[in-house]
Amino acid sequence: MESPSNAERLMTPAAVAVAGVMPLLSATKVSTLKAGRAMDPADEPGTLRERSEAERLIARLQSLYDADRAVLELTALGRAALPSLRRLLFQREPSGIYQPRVHAVAALAALKAEDVLLIFLRRAPDVDIPDPIERTGEDAVINAAARSLAWRRDKEAFAALIRIAEWRCLAGVVEALGEMRRKKAIPYLIRGLASDFTRRASETALRKFGAAARPVLVDVALNAKPSLEFETVSSLRTRRSAVTVLRDIGVTLEQWPVLQPLMWSADEWLSALACNLALARGQPALDKEDAVRRLFHLLRSSDWLLTIEIESWLAENYEVTRRVIPEAVDRGDPIVHDDRVRHSLLRVTARVAGANLTRSFRQHIDSS
Repeated sequence: MESPSNAERLMTPAAVAVAGVMPLLSATKVSTLKAGRAMDPADEPGTLRERSEAERLIARLQSLYDADRAVLELTALGRAALPSLRRLLFQREPSGIYQPRVHAVAALAALKAEDVLLIFLRRAPDVDIPDPIERTGEDAVINAAARSLAWRRDKEAFAALIRIAEWRCLAGVVEALGEMRRKKAIPYLIRGLASDFTRRASETALRKFGAAARPVLVDVALNAKPSLEFETVSSLRTRRSAVTVLRDIGVTLEQWPVLQPLMWSADEWLSALACNLALARGQPALDKEDAVRRLFHLLRSSDWLLTIEIESWLAENYEVTRRVIPEAVDRGDPIVHDDRVRHSLLRVTARVAGANLTRSFRQHIDSS
């Protein structure tokens, strides 16, 4: 069985279903279907009966009733459905109900009407829509259109996406830019790390660039804005994400020394993420042990989510953890007698080494 293409992976379920049951259409361009200009009915493709059926199916899309089936039937009509789908796509909806237009995007993508989708992205508003409800709906449609064009990777689609990214960071646009893997997109993906709505999409996209994104991510991780003393929340979140991505794509031995001081950051999350980066394969052994010790200290005050993460990292790197624990006990480090730290280390040991070693470890701490 052939693996799905990028285009198929980015389609909505309705569009994927269409692609599986419908024969490929001819490569006839639809650029003559100019958005925003009414066509003479005589020039529209399809018979009068087909165009009437298309309008009936569009009404079903707008009613939100059995929309997936309506998409299938619209696509089965072929080019006769294009004018109706185009009109629906370009008609902004003040109510914020975006699902019918998203389904229209799926049908247009299945019909290979990429020119229509490209024109839509080019004409997307380059200023914020005042009404937040309408803006949310418009963003959802733009995201769907962007995802449907991600597989093209040509200059026209890339330019349309960059135009949108310059004024508004949207998850679908970020995902599409990540698929295209052009270095010019990296600054826009970095900007997406600051937003809760696009952070995960930006992190995923940056991972696809691999080593090409590494120098920029290192620079972002090190530079607090506007300054370390008055760093904004968005800057801190961006730096955390940059370190997270660096952990996945790796850093060189030359880059690690400039990142190592982040292990002692005043921000617990940034400090813990930097320690996790130190534990990556290929990093100096002494820094790994320092990272584990630092994680022990962070466990004293970390919130429950960070505690779970730290315990997971200590378990994944248990070869280092098991060396540091007895050393801390023998040295009389009070950190291992802190109740929170002690319970976390017992959980880590139980997860990796089993009950017998956990009992031995507990006795070793209690007798010290």
